[in-house]
Order: sequence, then C-alpha cells, then structure tokens
Amino acid sequence: MEELVILDFETTGLSPTYARIIEVAAIVVRGQEIIDEFSQLMFPGCAIPYFITEITGITNQMVKGQPSPEETMSKFKTFIANRPIFAHNAPFDQKFLISEMENIGKKVDNKFLCTLKLSRRLIPSSPDYKLTTLISHLNIKMPKEHKAHRALSDVMSTYHVWMHMKNYVTENINKIPDIALLQAIERQPKNKITHFLMGVKS
Repeated sequence: MEELVILDFETTGLSPTYARIIEVAAIVVRGQEIIDEFSQLMFPGCAIPYFITEITGITNQMVKGQPSPEETMSKFKTFIANRPIFAHNAPFDQKFLISEMENIGKKVDNKFLCTLKLSRRLIPSSPDYKLTTLISHLNIKMPKEHKAHRALSDVMSTYHVWMHMKNYVTENINKIPDIALLQAIERQPKNKITHFLMGVKS
C-alpha cells in the first residue's frame, strides 16, 4: 500500500439507479504526504433536487457549463489507476464509481476500504461517526474555507481521520498496516479490536 486514493462523491440522490454524480474529489496519498489532487463539479443532465442543494450548497447554476460525468470519469479513471481506495461510508461511493465507470465502458477493480467502519472500531470513544463529529472529537483544526458535504472538504476530513487511525494501528502493532490487515479490522467486532491488535503484534 505504497499509495492510496481517498475519494468522495456528491450526488443528486442515494442510488445510481436514478441519481448522478455532481462533484468528485480525490487525493493520492503516499505515506503521510498528499502527492496529487483531483476535484471537479459536473453537470448531471438533470436538475439538482432542492434538498441536495440544502445539504451540499451545490446549485444548478454552479454546475451549468461543467463537464458531464462521462467526460470526467474518463479522466478520473486515469487518476485513480489501480490504487486502493478509501472513502467514508465506502459502499455509497463505490456503487456510484462502479455505475459511472460502467456508463463509459470501464471496469473498477480497485480494492475499497471504509473509514467509517474503521473509525467505529479504532475510535470507539467518538459520540458518532460522522466526519464532522470525528474531526471535532480528534481536535483536528480544519481551514476556514472547509465546508462539510463538499467533496474536497470531505476528502480532506477523511484524510486526517485516516492518518489518526493509521498512526494508532502502527503504534499498536509496530508496523504500518497493509490492506489485508485493515480489511480484517473492518470485520472485527468492536469489543475484540484490542485483543485482535495484540495478536497481530505477537
């Protein structure tokens, strides 16, 4: 896991069966360092529902004249390459990524990891596992322009939460976790994590 991608989509709804993406952002992380960034608004070919604008702040005017998801996903496929992908509530982003790539005849084989599942196991003291709560709980200071439910802001929040969890696991097992270990952590019951990490260390 020399490099990984952290991504986030904003969409017109909850299911790619009827919804489209309106914003994507992603970063490439090598070790602790962000080495590349991708961010793009898109015109989904339909009106953005009012409640989505209320949540994200993304308006129909903002996406007018922006490239389509099809145009953007072709470039995004090159950006993510075959790197593992991290996302907060990964099943949501994964299903949209697969659907939008299928629309342009491309397949997604990247491994996915969910920072929401990982945080439930590795940050058990958090009141809940929304990104905004985790950032506050971990006392992470974000820049003034940071806006929750905008793709790049959520990616940066996910990055900081991931760095905290990566450092926590590394300190407990004396090595940097790989994909297989993180997938195993996702599957562990919350109350077994400490015992599990001790077993990995030994």
